[in-house]
Amino acid sequence: MLVGKGALSFRAFQVSGKGSVPTTERLLGRLDQFAFAGIDTVEEGTQHGWVAPDHLFDGDFHATKIYRGQYAVFALRIDTRKVRGPVLAAHTAIAIQDVLDAEGLERLPGRRKRDLKNEVKRELLAETPPVQRAYGVFWNVRSRKVYLQSTSKTVIENFRSLFERTFELTAEPFMPGLRAAAYAHEHGKLEALKDARPLALNLTKPGVREPELVSV
Repeated sequence: MLVGKGALSFRAFQVSGKGSVPTTERLLGRLDQFAFAGIDTVEEGTQHGWVAPDHLFDGDFHATKIYRGQYAVFALRIDTRKVRGPVLAAHTAIAIQDVLDAEGLERLPGRRKRDLKNEVKRELLAETPPVQRAYGVFWNVRSRKVYLQSTSKTVIENFRSLFERTFELTAEPFMPGLRAAAYAHEHGKLEALKDARPLALNLTKPGVREPELVSV
């Protein structure tokens, strides 16, 4: 299985909006509509979409595969094609030297260097397979909570954008304060939180003065 393996780090989101508990048919249909389609050009860039949970190329969004108890389980796949800067610089330097030797020149004008660099980059991109990654998504549909198997800012931004476009719903980060409020509401303890304030942490040991900054 593609998702849910190894040490897991999650970011939680609260799902809201009209139809925030989608039917099985709608959920599967929207996943299929926004499924990963691949990078169809050799240009530098990123492509993302949904895949089913078994492997990177799994596009079978079937209820028996996606639904695990009260959870809908699938994955966000992100493919990135990029030429690393040092690699591009090295190949460009070789190409420039080849032209200098072939034409008996000592240097090339800036415009021609840029043209050579662009040509080298296109050739390298054509030879460079995209980096393929997938991040598990665990959606407790009934409780309107969705968990993303990543804490990367870029991955989270891609996830929220695609999730909200796919399902026409909002996915707001479910931070510790919101978790505490939800727990208190569920257990009838909201009154105890009404005077709660942020806690200032003082890491200085008792009796130890904080170091002073001395200008030299």
